[in-house]
Amino acid sequence: MQQDARFFCYKKVGTLSISFIFGNYFSITKLKNMRKRLLMLAGIFFLLAQTVLAQTVEVSGRITDNKGEPIAGVSVSEKGTRNGTTSNAGGNFKIQVKSNATLVLSSIGYERKEIAVSGSAMNVSMETASESISEVVVTSLGIKREKKALGYAVSTIDKKALEQRPESDVVRLLNGKAPGVDILNTSGISGSGTQILIRGVSTISGSSTPLFVVDGVPFDASTNSQANFNFGNITTSRFLDLDPNAIESISVLKGLSATTLYGELGRNGVVLITTKNSSTRRTNKKMEVTATQSVFINQPANLPEYQQSYGGGFDLSLGLVFFSNWGARITDPPALVNHPYDRGTFGVADAPSDFAFPQYVGAKYEYKAYNSVERFFRKGVIKTSSVNMSSSGQQGTFNANFSYTDDQGFTPGNSLYKNNFGLGGNVKLSNNFTFSGTFNYSQTNFKSPPTGTSFGSGSGSPSVFGDLMYTPVSVDLIGLPWESPLDKSSQYYRPANDIQHPTWTVNNAFAGQQVNRVYGNMQLKYDITDKLNIFYRVGYDNYSDFNSLRVNKGGVDGGSQYTLGFYRTVDGHNAIWDHTLITNWTPKLNSDFTMDVNAGINSQERIYSQAGQKSTQQLVYGLFDHDNFIIHENLSEDGSGIDFKSQTQTIGVFTQATLGFREYLYFTAAARNSWSSNLEKDNRSLFYPSANVAFIPTSALESLKGSKIVNYLKIRGGYATSANFDQPYGTRNTLAIQTNVFLDRVGTIINSNAIGNQLANPNLKPELIGEIEMGIEGKFI
Repeated sequence: MQQDARFFCYKKVGTLSISFIFGNYFSITKLKNMRKRLLMLAGIFFLLAQTVLAQTVEVSGRITDNKGEPIAGVSVSEKGTRNGTTSNAGGNFKIQVKSNATLVLSSIGYERKEIAVSGSAMNVSMETASESISEVVVTSLGIKREKKALGYAVSTIDKKALEQRPESDVVRLLNGKAPGVDILNTSGISGSGTQILIRGVSTISGSSTPLFVVDGVPFDASTNSQANFNFGNITTSRFLDLDPNAIESISVLKGLSATTLYGELGRNGVVLITTKNSSTRRTNKKMEVTATQSVFINQPANLPEYQQSYGGGFDLSLGLVFFSNWGARITDPPALVNHPYDRGTFGVADAPSDFAFPQYVGAKYEYKAYNSVERFFRKGVIKTSSVNMSSSGQQGTFNANFSYTDDQGFTPGNSLYKNNFGLGGNVKLSNNFTFSGTFNYSQTNFKSPPTGTSFGSGSGSPSVFGDLMYTPVSVDLIGLPWESPLDKSSQYYRPANDIQHPTWTVNNAFAGQQVNRVYGNMQLKYDITDKLNIFYRVGYDNYSDFNSLRVNKGGVDGGSQYTLGFYRTVDGHNAIWDHTLITNWTPKLNSDFTMDVNAGINSQERIYSQAGQKSTQQLVYGLFDHDNFIIHENLSEDGSGIDFKSQTQTIGVFTQATLGFREYLYFTAAARNSWSSNLEKDNRSLFYPSANVAFIPTSALESLKGSKIVNYLKIRGGYATSANFDQPYGTRNTLAIQTNVFLDRVGTIINSNAIGNQLANPNLKPELIGEIEMGIEGKFI
C-alpha cells in the first residue's frame, strides 16, 4: 500500500540534532526499516560515547609531607601529556585523566614521584629531597638551575638574613655573608655611599661596581658618578632605594663563567635580587598578611682613641690655641687658663658689653679632658614599619608590600626617610601562556652634614668629621658656644677663629638628596611544548635625583666660595630600557643524559641627563634660593661642568648549553657577542665564550654515597671571558664652551672655546677579560 504523504522524523542525541525529511510516495515498509536502522545507529553512538567516557576519570586527592603537613604548589601532571594542575594551600588537587594514567608529582625541595591512578581518590606523601640535590638557585637572566650543576661559585642569601635588620642599605647587609665580596662604607652616616667589589678590580678603566639585577632587569646602582657635582660632599648609592623587607633572596654571581650571558655589564660580577613580588612562592593560605615593626638603636662602632694625659698644644705648652694634643700635662685639680672666647676678635669696641660674649671677658677655663668627640654623637634610632600581603591559587600568585623607614643617624643632622611600595604576580593564561610582572616605587629623602676633605688646621670644604676629629681633648666642644649672637657666624676655640665649629656645621651646612624611582618589568612566556618555551621580558628603571648642598654664610672652611654662603642644586634623570627574548629547551635524551639549552637576544638603552646651578655670596642668612645669591654659574667647585647628557645602546646575542651525565657530571658552554655604541663602528663588536665543568664525587663514587663524613662534594673548574667597552664619548674630542670670559676695550663680551686636556682616541678597542676559575665545595659531618 502506498500513501501520498510526507513524513518527518526528528531524533536528538545529547546536544547533536539529526533530522530527516522523506519525500512523497515513500513506502511505509521502507520507513519502518529505516527507523530500525536509525535506532540501531543511535545505540552504537551511545555505546561508543560510554566507552570514551569510561576511558577518563576525575582524580582528586591530598598531598602531604612526611610529617602529614599539606604541601601547596605541587605540580601534578599526567605523564606523557601537557595536562596538569597544582595543589592548593591545603595540599588538595583535582584533575581529569585517563583511567590508566600515571601521575607525576614534583615540587622544589621534594623528591619527584610517579604514581599510577588507582581510583578517583588518592592521598600521596612526598619525601623531602636531600639538600645537595634540591637546592635551586637563580642564575643569569633569571634562569633557575640546580646548584650542583653549576661550574662556578654562587653565594645565596635568603630573606631571613635581610629582614628586620638595622641597615637600610641592602649591600651593607651582605657584609660577611658572601665570600669574596668586599664591602666598604664611605662613612658611618646613615644613607651614605657604599662600595662593593667582587674579587677585586678587573679593569684598567671604568667602574668596578658589579651589575645589580632586580627581578631579571638591570638596576642602576651607581653612586652618582656620571658627572662631578659631589665635590667636597657625600652622596648615596642607588641600591639604597631597595627595600630589604621586600627581598625574597639574593644570589651573588662571582666569576665570568656565571655572568657571560649578561655581557660586558657583568664583568665585575652580578648581584641578582629576587623580590617577593616577583617570586613564585605559594602561601599556606588563600590570603596571607604579614606586618612587622622594628626599632634599632645605632651608635658609632669605632672612634679614635684619645689619650687623656696631655691637652692641646706643642712642646708641653699650656693653653688652647693649638690643634694638636701634645700640650701641657693635665693635672688634678685642673690648671686654669684664659678662656678661649676672651679675645678681641669677637667685638669691635673696647667696652666688654659690645663684645659678642661679654660673659667670658676675663674668665678662666679649666684645662682638662672633656671627651668632646664621644659626647658629640647621639644615639641613632632606626624605625621600620612593613606590611606584606600575598595570595596564591592554582592559576597564579599575587604579592604586594609597603614599608616606611625612619633612620635618624648617630651623627647630628643626619636623617634618612624611605617609602617603598611594590606589587607583582603571575598568572597562567589559556593556550599555554604565562604572564607576570612587577611594579615598584621608592621615595628616598637623605640629609646630612657634609664631609669634605679635611686637614689638621681645617677643611678644603665644609666637613663635620674633619673639624671634629682634630679637636684637642682639652677643648669643651659641647660646652662652648658655636655661633656668634651678632651675625650667627661660626665661633670656635682658636684665636683666629680659623677652624669651623662642628656644631655650627651641623646647623648651617646641609647635603641632601631626594630621589623618586619607578622600576619593574612585564614578562610573557609561551610553552610550545613541555620541553620548549619562549620568553620575552621588558624592564624599566627610571629615577629623578635632586641633589643640593647648602652652606650659610659665616662659616670658616673651604675659602670664600663657602664662607660667604653657598648653594648648589643638581637635578639628574636616569632611565634604563631592557628587552630580552629567550628560548629555553630541555630535550629528553635518555636515562643517563640530560640537557638544557638557552639562547636569546638582549637590547639595553641607558639615558642619563643632569642640569644644575651653583650660586655663591648669600644675601640673607638662612634663605636658600638662587635669587638670594649674587653669583650664579653652572660649574662645580673644581671648575668642571655640571650639565651632562649621555645615551648608550648595547645589543647582544647569546647562547648557553648544559649537558649532564647521571646527575654527577655537568659540562656547560656559553658565548655572547656584543655590540656597543661606546666605541666607533669598526670596534663595536666583540665575541667572548666560556666553558666550565662540575663533578660530584659523592654521587658518582659508591664509596662516598651515603657517607656520614663527606655528605656532599663538588669539584668545579672553568675558563671564561668578558668585555669592557669603556666609557662613552672617549673616542672623539670635545669642545669646552666658556661664555662671558672677559670684555674687550669697547665692552664687547668675549666667549671662548677650548679643547680638553685629555685627547680622544678613535681607535680604542674593547677590553677582553679572561679568567680561570677552580674550586671545591663540600658539606661534611
